[in-house]
Amino acid sequence: MRIVLLFAFMVLIQGCQYDPHAQLYTTDKPKESDVVGLYTLTSQSVTRDGLAVMQGHPCFIELRADGTFIATNVPPLMLGHSPDVNFFSTLISGSGTWHFADVGGVGDGSGTVKTHWGVDMDSAAAHFMPVGLSGAKSPYGLIYTLGDPDEGMALILEKKP
Repeated sequence: MRIVLLFAFMVLIQGCQYDPHAQLYTTDKPKESDVVGLYTLTSQSVTRDGLAVMQGHPCFIELRADGTFIATNVPPLMLGHSPDVNFFSTLISGSGTWHFADVGGVGDGSGTVKTHWGVDMDSAAAHFMPVGLSGAKSPYGLIYTLGDPDEGMALILEKKP
C-alpha cells in the first residue's frame, strides 16, 4: 500500500510543474512610453556559468520611441525546442521595427489565462524570437523564455535608467 501511495504522490508532483518565471510576466498591456529604453542582460538560467558565458559579447535591446529597435546577441526564432549546448553561439544581432505582441499566457490559479505581453521585433535581415515583458509596472524588464517554460531556462534583461 505504501508503494502505491508513493507512486501516486510522485505522479502528482510530476503533473504539477509550473514556469518558475510566471510571476514576472506582464499581463496588463503597458504604455509604449513605459517600455522605450535600453535593456541589458542581467541573468541567464540556460547554463550554470551566469553572465560569464557572455564574456565580451554583450546582450542588449534598445527599443526606440519611433518604433525601431537595435538588438545585439539575442536569441533567434526557435520553434518549440530547448536550447542546446551551442545556444550562445547562435545568438543574433540586427535592427528593424518593434510592436507589442501577445507572446503567451499565464494562468492566475482560477482557470483564467491572462495574456503575457511582449515585443515582436521585425527585421528583413534576421528572424528574432519574440521577447516577453516582465514586471507589473514601469520600469519593465524583458524575458526570453527558452524551450519548455517548466524547465525555467530564461534570459532576463533589465531596463537601464
